Amino acid sequence: MRIYLSGPMSGITDNNFPEFHRWAAALRSTGFDVVSPAEIQEAGTWELCLRADLSELCTCDGIALMPGWEGSKGAHLELHVAHRLGMKVMHLPLQFDLVTHLHRQIAFSERTFGPGDRTAGVCDHIRKELREVQDDAAAGLPTLAEWVDVIILAFDGAWRSGATPEQITKAIVAKQSKNEGRKWPDWRTADPTKAIEHDRTSETMA
Repeated sequence: MRIYLSGPMSGITDNNFPEFHRWAAALRSTGFDVVSPAEIQEAGTWELCLRADLSELCTCDGIALMPGWEGSKGAHLELHVAHRLGMKVMHLPLQFDLVTHLHRQIAFSERTFGPGDRTAGVCDHIRKELREVQDDAAAGLPTLAEWVDVIILAFDGAWRSGATPEQITKAIVAKQSKNEGRKWPDWRTADPTKAIEHDRTSETMA
């Protein structure tokens, strides 16, 4: 996704370029193609610079607004153009967007591991990562990295089942709501080495 970086410049030391560079680097590290006014050839006057910036803005899919953009006349004009062009508007710092992330993961996974459901391969990989979680936990080591591997693989299996990112996120919300409505045993009396499952009595009777 090509993103135009918009924020305050006038009246700020070095035209606020250090902040533009920092935000551009942060966005690029998450996979965005960034157009930053701080990297566009200066055109002279404020009006000429705005012309050059707007020209680049029109090549983008979205606009990312830096903190303090509200006080910038140029940023307001850029946002107005972005709205009229139907571009995605993002406010920095970004909140994690699962749908956007899944689109990114799908592109990487399909390119790297190929198409198809790969159910057996994904399940085999998840079992391997779960063993690593248990081994690290037993050794007193951090387990976050291995759990993240499990999460990524689960998402991989989900999209390979034929679901879209939007369907996956909707299913996650629906399942959480369903779990919240179920009856669960007291965790204090449960075996910590075994799965805690919900009460299925009412389901059996239904």
